[in-house]
Amino acid sequence: MYRNKKRMKVFLILIISFLHSIAFCQEGNWWEKENNGNSTAAKKSDTVIRKPGKVEVVKDKRVDKLIEFKATAIPPATAPQIDGYRVQLFFDQDKTKVNEARAKVLEADATLMTYIEYDAPNYNLLLGNYRTQLEAEKARAALLETFPAAIIVKSRIYFPPIQSEETK
Repeated sequence: MYRNKKRMKVFLILIISFLHSIAFCQEGNWWEKENNGNSTAAKKSDTVIRKPGKVEVVKDKRVDKLIEFKATAIPPATAPQIDGYRVQLFFDQDKTKVNEARAKVLEADATLMTYIEYDAPNYNLLLGNYRTQLEAEKARAALLETFPAAIIVKSRIYFPPIQSEETK
């Protein structure tokens, strides 16, 4: 019994809302019927003049810098890679500072392999392709005076050259 009353109330509310929307409908727009209900006369007397516009784009200089950065092609890895270790010598948000640090490393030994990787928001200066953590630790110890914040990180590395017994 209670269910039927509830359904009946819902049904009546729906019917009343439907009839209410129909009862207050208007034909046409009320703002167009100013001239004794003649809406076409109002439309003919109103003329719309359209002028060509001019759009001026104002943007920050950093947007151009960002577009230039994103447009540079990042070359794919050209050689096979394996899991290994690298020494992270330096990191900064300013790429010029990272390049200066790279120049210091190459000044000391031009044969060292250095890489600059972007890991938002920083550029990381990485050194070497080391198969074991011990090899990476030896390289870090050699550069600890110049780069005291150097750490060892796991990374994908290129195959390091295998040293023979004669070159050791």
